[in-house]
Amino acid sequence: MQLCKSTGFLAAVPITILLFASPGAQAEVFEVTLQGFWFSYDGQQNMDIELTISPGDTVRWLWVEGFHNVVSGFPGDGNEGELFLSGPPIGEPGTIFEFTFLEPGVFGYHCHPHGDFGMISFVTVIPAPGSVGMLVAGGLLCGPRRRRRPT
Repeated sequence: MQLCKSTGFLAAVPITILLFASPGAQAEVFEVTLQGFWFSYDGQQNMDIELTISPGDTVRWLWVEGFHNVVSGFPGDGNEGELFLSGPPIGEPGTIFEFTFLEPGVFGYHCHPHGDFGMISFVTVIPAPGSVGMLVAGGLLCGPRRRRRPT
């Protein structure tokens, strides 16, 4: 996922799965905290988070402070909450929401009340080492599109 510097919008073409088989790797849980206007993971925040997991792994979001929720998709992309939604925003420290990612791809998410403040991130799911897989990724779309001249 890339933040378009010229427009300030996020854009990407989804990844298409052509073939995938997994030999049954051990699933893992990755914890992302919610605090202030940030998703944090391993010392990284929001769009700087590099969280790459395997199919079957779980992301656990933990509320530290603030009034938050976790919503799949990006603000205004028309797909908000289609994959997962933690529910309405709440401010209860210690709240946990988990989602297990089963398919490879790049999955954006945001906090509904704070998405406009940059509380946006993503998870990249790739086949585990040792699995058989092939992915075809679309290119990133950023900035104005060029029009073809009629011939």
